Amino acid sequence: MSALIEHSLQLYADKYGDPYASAYPKLYALDSDYLGLFVLDTDEGLRRNMMRTTLEIIATYLDDPTAAANRIIGARVSHATYGIEDSFDQFFEITRDVIAESLAEAFTPDHARAWQVMLNDFEKAQI
Repeated sequence: MSALIEHSLQLYADKYGDPYASAYPKLYALDSDYLGLFVLDTDEGLRRNMMRTTLEIIATYLDDPTAAANRIIGARVSHATYGIEDSFDQFFEITRDVIAESLAEAFTPDHARAWQVMLNDFEKAQI
């Protein structure tokens, strides 16, 4: 499964680079209140860091799912003050959706299943 996730990430990176520019409009479309959380992020450094961390957690999962789960738990705790603990995992789903939509038919049902297994594992990560 990990090879399929890595393959989809590589295909996307080779063609589009980083999913940053496509991910945030999807986040704001889910809930426009998210935009307000970034009002002080005038240089987009925080958002870029959030995308980088998302990709790092996914990469960690490919090698060590337990370490990824620990990172997710820590990230959820650090985001509790923003009131998004119940929707924290949405950004992983958005990242998957951006990659799937952009790759179109190159994102196969096998890729989709691998991503869903990972997202399910992320959701199960608990303290």
